[in-house]
Amino acid sequence: MIDEGVSSHVFTLSNMNFEVASGQILAVVGAVGSGKSTLCNAIVGEVTASPESQISCRGKLAFASQIPFILSTSFRENILFGLPYEESRYEQVLDACCLRPDIEQIGGAGDLTEIGERGVTLSGGQKQRVSLARVAYSQPRIAIFDDPLSALDAGTSKMVFERLFKGSGNSLLSNSAIVLVTHASHYLHKVDNILILANGKQGFLGSWKELNEFECEDKATRASIDNIRSAVQEGSDTVETRNENDLPAEISGENTDTYKLDSQKAIETSGELMTVENREHGLASRRTWFLWFKHAGGLPFVFCQIILLALDRIAYVATEWWLAQWTKAHDSPITVFGVDFPAQTDGVSAQYRYLKVYAIILLISSIATFLRSEWAVSGGARAASSLFTKMTTRVLYAPMSYFDTTPQGRVLNRFTYDVEMLDVNLTDAMSVVMIALSWFVAGLCVMCAILPWIILALVPVTTVYAMVQLHYRKSGADLQRLDAVSRSPVQAMLAEGLNGASTIRVFQQEKTFLHRFQSIADLNSSAQLNFLSAQRWIGIRIELLGSIIVLVACTVVAVFNDFLSIEPGLVALLIIWSSNFTITLGFLVDNVAEAEAAITSVERIHAMSELPQEKDMITAEENIPDPSWPTTGALEFDNVCVRYRPGLPLTLNCCSFKVPPGKRCGIVGRTGSGKSTALVALFRLVEVESGKIVLDGVDLSKLGLQDVRGRPNGMAIIPQDPVLFAGSLRQCVDPFGTSTDEAIMKALFEVHLIGSNGNHAALNQYVEEGGSNYSVGERQLLCLARAIISTPKVLVMDEATASLDGPTDDLIQNMLRTRFTETTLLTVAHRLNTIMDYDFVLVMDAGRAVEFGSPASLLDIKEGVFSELVDATGEESAASLRAMAKKLS
Repeated sequence: MIDEGVSSHVFTLSNMNFEVASGQILAVVGAVGSGKSTLCNAIVGEVTASPESQISCRGKLAFASQIPFILSTSFRENILFGLPYEESRYEQVLDACCLRPDIEQIGGAGDLTEIGERGVTLSGGQKQRVSLARVAYSQPRIAIFDDPLSALDAGTSKMVFERLFKGSGNSLLSNSAIVLVTHASHYLHKVDNILILANGKQGFLGSWKELNEFECEDKATRASIDNIRSAVQEGSDTVETRNENDLPAEISGENTDTYKLDSQKAIETSGELMTVENREHGLASRRTWFLWFKHAGGLPFVFCQIILLALDRIAYVATEWWLAQWTKAHDSPITVFGVDFPAQTDGVSAQYRYLKVYAIILLISSIATFLRSEWAVSGGARAASSLFTKMTTRVLYAPMSYFDTTPQGRVLNRFTYDVEMLDVNLTDAMSVVMIALSWFVAGLCVMCAILPWIILALVPVTTVYAMVQLHYRKSGADLQRLDAVSRSPVQAMLAEGLNGASTIRVFQQEKTFLHRFQSIADLNSSAQLNFLSAQRWIGIRIELLGSIIVLVACTVVAVFNDFLSIEPGLVALLIIWSSNFTITLGFLVDNVAEAEAAITSVERIHAMSELPQEKDMITAEENIPDPSWPTTGALEFDNVCVRYRPGLPLTLNCCSFKVPPGKRCGIVGRTGSGKSTALVALFRLVEVESGKIVLDGVDLSKLGLQDVRGRPNGMAIIPQDPVLFAGSLRQCVDPFGTSTDEAIMKALFEVHLIGSNGNHAALNQYVEEGGSNYSVGERQLLCLARAIISTPKVLVMDEATASLDGPTDDLIQNMLRTRFTETTLLTVAHRLNTIMDYDFVLVMDAGRAVEFGSPASLLDIKEGVFSELVDATGEESAASLRAMAKKLS
């Protein structure tokens, strides 16, 4: 529940006293937000206990979090989690967690197949079973499980429970002390003790027998106990009454947990999923340089920059030239451009004339310097802003398949390191290069005008400069690319470590992850060190070569000045510019090298700006639907075929079905049957290859994506993994600010997150990133409230209530029946009782709609897939489900 009185709340546990011995199971149950996950985190040391509290864990500890932590590596490495491979134990764990059929289904490299970041290729149930397998393989003395069965179907859940926890034979964790948080109340009579939580307090602790005899005055605890008794009475003999051999193939052999991104979607036979980051070689192409200048402003930018640089250099040279003229007039008058100037000895008035001219030239020089610097920096800022905007837009509209196969560290690296290089390093280097070029040209002109013979020294020295720079350029850009590319794994692993920090600590794998992080950090450091060393190499040689020019200028003037007859002021100017020329060459070579290194970031950002894109966002004028569309929510799949990439098999194969307006349709089927693909195709996250999806008479493929996904009162989805962004509760529920506070409060009340007299101040409560300050069940309810606000004509729910306790789930189901009477509802479900009163059930298999009709009509089909799924839940449960379907038919 949401704290209605304050904008921020701190949840606490109190009055907790229990003990779990080896071989015992303590089941923890309670309503959403009662403190079950907090208790698990407290046991494993992730929540700070008060000074007077004592939590003692004697022996090796293991933890399966409510949101499974999946490494971006293979099945096997996720299960081993840093432990040595023991084949017999490993095989036992695979069987106990029903993972063998999943591995066989993937094929290719088998359990060595890479499963992607955050387990992107796995269903919710598969992720949970991998997490369970990790705990089982570690052979802990104490095992903590936070709702590990929520995404498993009845048959798979039964087998996992018996093989891991409490089977008729010898379960894998039979000698471990187990704390099991679960909403599967039908297992409670099989555990040793039950702990009921209510509002962060211990409401009951004891055996199932004691629970039946327990009477409590606390309203919340009494309600929880009554609901548990009812659930156990209905389900205690359901999934347990049939043995594994009685289960149909859909359950026993190929597991029916849903929402799987089909393994064929991204995994090739090599077992590798993530793409390798491309890296260019050699110097950046001229196209890359032209790209930067184009985004900086194009020809107008270049033309204006040249004019400003010329004005700046002319004014700068003029200041020093005027000082030379001023020196020349120390004892005799001079004529400059036809204007007579008195000798300095003529008094203060004469000095004032020279000073006034100097001040005017200096002012012009200062203005020119400011303008050329401002113009260069503004051009760099324009280029950076334009390239960043283009990259951001392209990434936001990239297809989902790109994110499935691209490590998040790579994307983060482009948006952090490469953008910083573009914003700061490249802009600074390009500005200095342009300035140094103007200095170089001005220096040549000044020195050759004063002493033409100096060209004999400038030509060979400049040639050597060019040769040194060319030698550096062969490796400088590549070293910069290596530095950039090697940063991506560092950021990816850092993000991975932060997401799974609690699991890493509980399994005591800090050293393993630290060693891995040190290895990839060392690779990045070595690339960076080589790049910096190369810069020092060229810097030293530039300084040495520069000193030669100064030496030649001073020697020539000192030895041959009587022959050359150069005025003293011009001699000083020559020596100054000889020294400046050395600095200029150093700046030029050094910053050209730095610019060539930094321009690789433009190369990398531009590469991400050429990502494949989804279809057009805006609907073509001839296909724009009526402003009121959709009006009824009539949905039809007409021979829809979908494949994730060319060359891969069809994941939807001529799938056809119709859902009338305002009707509710449950979707069931085994893993890989195409349930999630149907949802993906509906929102056009993957485009239909053939056939069509029609909503209220409009072919969705003819519309722009903005109309498909963003129409007011259009389509909405509640995913299995709730997505919440940081911000206020108001922003979380109504991200586009289209609803009033009263409407938001009503939606929160309807999903039972606040009471009927809720305080509007609760809407200012802060939601942390990902909703981490709420339980997973509360996050799902917030997503449901968001859907209520949008009042969609089509609502898709993908196991949206999997993390809710039974009573709360029942309340939500009742709300859906009454609140969305004019909404077409599609629900992917494991809990068959939640869809038995639906108007239709769609059964998917091998990408086809193999059965479609009312629950009662499908149950009348002998040996039908849906009928077998119902029978697999057990005799009593099947009878109850059939009676429910018949009653509501």
